[in-house]
Amino acid sequence: MRNSSGPFAGSPDLWHSTALCWHYVSAHCEEQCVQGLTATGTSCEFTVTWAVGVIADGEWEALGAWPGAAIGSAFWRGVWEDFDSRGVDKISLVSAADIDARTLCPGAKVLPRFRGILGQGHVPANSRVGVLRAEARRAVREASSVRAARIALERLLAKSGTVRAAVLSPNWPEVLEQFRPFYALRPHRRALVCAGDQYLERLGLSLNRAVARHGPFADLATAVSFVAQTTSRDELRLKFSGLAKVTRPRLRLVGSDSACLASPGH
Repeated sequence: MRNSSGPFAGSPDLWHSTALCWHYVSAHCEEQCVQGLTATGTSCEFTVTWAVGVIADGEWEALGAWPGAAIGSAFWRGVWEDFDSRGVDKISLVSAADIDARTLCPGAKVLPRFRGILGQGHVPANSRVGVLRAEARRAVREASSVRAARIALERLLAKSGTVRAAVLSPNWPEVLEQFRPFYALRPHRRALVCAGDQYLERLGLSLNRAVARHGPFADLATAVSFVAQTTSRDELRLKFSGLAKVTRPRLRLVGSDSACLASPGH
């Protein structure tokens, strides 16, 4: 086990010293906005990036958290230095909004984030818009092609009524076109990517609740440490709580035969 180092190192509480797997099929990145306080006591907003990783047999884990938005090659090089110090040699696919994520690891291929198809702004998960967004995200994951996903989303919008404008991004047809490399993946690998997004979505819901309960953070370092610890704790909770439908989702790729079913697990 090796300690983290690199441009993000500073406080030992910021980074897990826990060793990671040497190869992840996919890494899925998300940004968490949190409320903070400046030195003068005025309110401000911090951005913390966190991620989960999936290996070939479907095993998954929270990978950590880093200060700032996931933008720019300097950010991704810093994340890679952290990964490298913890034993990671290769990440094949990176799900991120920033094309510079390809600099995270030599040879890594960037895939779009599934939540990029959704409307902007936070809404409660149990609200009508929140439920419809979850359905839309799942529809894109389970579709077998851009065309199949478009048909599924158009059907969903047709039943959305007055809230349809808040469900998907205004330019969702253009965003959907970016998913062609995802649909071109082999079925098993596509299923692993889908599972990674499911884990990311599930951890994100619990992280949002934890951040809301916490209130303003004293500084960015405290926020990063909180996000890293919370995602790591909730990973263990999901894996060992007996919620089989969460920890071992059986994925159905719409338009595929039974050979394309996958059950990522442990």
